[in-house]
Amino acid sequence: MTVPDEAPQLRLARVLTARITHDLGSPLGTLAGMLDMLGGGAEDAELLAVALQAATDLRGRLALQRAAWGGDGEAQDHAGLLALLAGSAAAQRVRFDLAGPLFAQAVAPALVPLVLNGALLAAEALPRGGAVTCSATAREMVFLAEGRNAGWPAETLALLSGRNPDPLAGGPRHVIGPVLLGLAAAQGFDASLMPGTGPGLPALLLGRR
Repeated sequence: MTVPDEAPQLRLARVLTARITHDLGSPLGTLAGMLDMLGGGAEDAELLAVALQAATDLRGRLALQRAAWGGDGEAQDHAGLLALLAGSAAAQRVRFDLAGPLFAQAVAPALVPLVLNGALLAAEALPRGGAVTCSATAREMVFLAEGRNAGWPAETLALLSGRNPDPLAGGPRHVIGPVLLGLAAAQGFDASLMPGTGPGLPALLLGRR
């Protein structure tokens, strides 16, 4: 399925996201640092540990959102991409793996959002957890989701087949698919589903035109 070049609305959303994550990132980092220094009794220490973990999780999620949706970003190497994906809410149930020539060196800033959003979309096919593997070259990215009860949401299937006249109708829960299509089109990629190596589950393919 092809999508027109990045729309002004998408650009606005990406820039706004960058501002939000920038503004929230600094106080959140300060909060995590202060919680780390605080002391107290045994019960206080346990509560503080939970609060510190929550702040760390939020900071990781903001870093991921900034890189995935925030517009112009930075090149990321293999370790940096995995660290960003570790900030996803899906990371509690999904393991992310990256393989292929693309990750032998730093991934260009323009391709980083494609890797991140492709992995996040593939994770939506794993409601009971599992693993997402991205195998990529400079011209092709294949995202394979494997796990218990793996299956693409109906909204994703309709979107990638071109059967959904309103890609945003699924609301925030299914917004990654439309965002990925817009980002892919802007970089000269098409998105589709292809037969995967897992039993019956097609893989997500991003291929250059």
